[in-house]
Amino acid sequence: MNEAIMRRDVNACALRRSLRVAMCASRWSCRPSLDRIWDQSAASGRQCASEPLKLRRKGLRRDTMLKSGPVAKAQLPLRARSTRYLPLVVFWQVIILAAGVAFAMQDVLFAVLGALILLAGLLLTVPVNGRTMPRTLGNRRAYRLRQREFVEFPDQPQDLVPLGQWLPRLEVTKIKDAHDGEIGIVADGRSWTGILELQSDLQLFSDRGNLLNLDELAQLTRQDDVTFAGIQVITFTVGAPTRAMLPAGSPAINSYQEILDGALPPPAVRRTWLALRLDPRLCLEAVGRRGTGQVGVYATLRFGLHRAQAMLKRQGVSTSTLSPQEIVDVLGQATGVSPEPAQQRTVENWENLIVDSLVHESRAVQSFGRNTSDGYQRLLEAVCAAPVMMAITSYTVSPGEPARGAVRLVSNDLEQAGQGDEAVQLLLPPWVRLGPRGGTQVPGLLATVPLGRQVD
Repeated sequence: MNEAIMRRDVNACALRRSLRVAMCASRWSCRPSLDRIWDQSAASGRQCASEPLKLRRKGLRRDTMLKSGPVAKAQLPLRARSTRYLPLVVFWQVIILAAGVAFAMQDVLFAVLGALILLAGLLLTVPVNGRTMPRTLGNRRAYRLRQREFVEFPDQPQDLVPLGQWLPRLEVTKIKDAHDGEIGIVADGRSWTGILELQSDLQLFSDRGNLLNLDELAQLTRQDDVTFAGIQVITFTVGAPTRAMLPAGSPAINSYQEILDGALPPPAVRRTWLALRLDPRLCLEAVGRRGTGQVGVYATLRFGLHRAQAMLKRQGVSTSTLSPQEIVDVLGQATGVSPEPAQQRTVENWENLIVDSLVHESRAVQSFGRNTSDGYQRLLEAVCAAPVMMAITSYTVSPGEPARGAVRLVSNDLEQAGQGDEAVQLLLPPWVRLGPRGGTQVPGLLATVPLGRQVD
């Protein structure tokens, strides 16, 4: 009897082992491949430039942080995405029809008219230096309007004055979490933004080198019945040490160069934030179901932050919400304010922006290439190797649009700013396309601060 019971137990154990093996094999076969991974914690000694990449699979690893995948697009119905180019298609249909009618008249004057119509269509739609003619005229008009709407003395804390001069309705407020704790959020009069910070491994490390799947972040733009206006990753990078901050022949620079033998740039210190921007006009019913007025807005934003934290936790990335004072500090750091503010906090020029006597130069990232994760990684490597004081990069997805971003370089003077801008463009691959600087300096500043915005 005992022998039969033992034999039955052995068979049951063998069956359980077989099931576990089958389940593991099935899970492994369904697991998406991990390609490129971005490692932000260069402060721990890893290099942010071109290092040998390691694959995190079958005992191998990669020293980057971003997973590759399809081009990130926010999760809206396919019909909404397909109408993005509809105005351009209709415009060219009208142009071709009008030109065809003119040529069909078989008259010299009508033929000239048809040629002029085609030429006008090309001038209005083909970009020159990264912009079409209507976009260039629109930038000129927006630049003039910003000068009129500039507020010299906004009612803001010292660290928020540069932002408040261009966003007069900027406000940092708080909401309550599930445990009655305070969560800071930012409002600009039309939208509300919650901010998460990637937690560090240790106090000495600036950032955590875990996986951050940008394609999954794009899916957060639509959560149940809520549509977020933008999901944004902001990376603040300071090369350590950098020639832009230390004099020539500095012992610190020489020591790093001796250790690295000149083959690689010095490690960088980075901080990364994730911003979720809620525009209630995109989901009025969803906000109304969660409360009236600001109560519904706050509840909806709290729901989005919780979902984002849960998704990142499944990836092994720990994040934390920020208190109102921490948000003020983060906004000040990302803006590049000085402990000793200048008399004129900000001065916008056509191709640069002066913030507390430092030169900021911004460019929109018009395309990250087919692999947005790889494109953003290349951008980080480029700014890390550039001779600038610090750099802020952003990756933003909005509903129904491909991923876009911005890069802002902060330097001591105009000469150094020109060198840094030239270095970044030389280091970037051709498939990562940057826009022109002219007229985008304040929009570039707002797109590289954790507010969930793109370059307008």
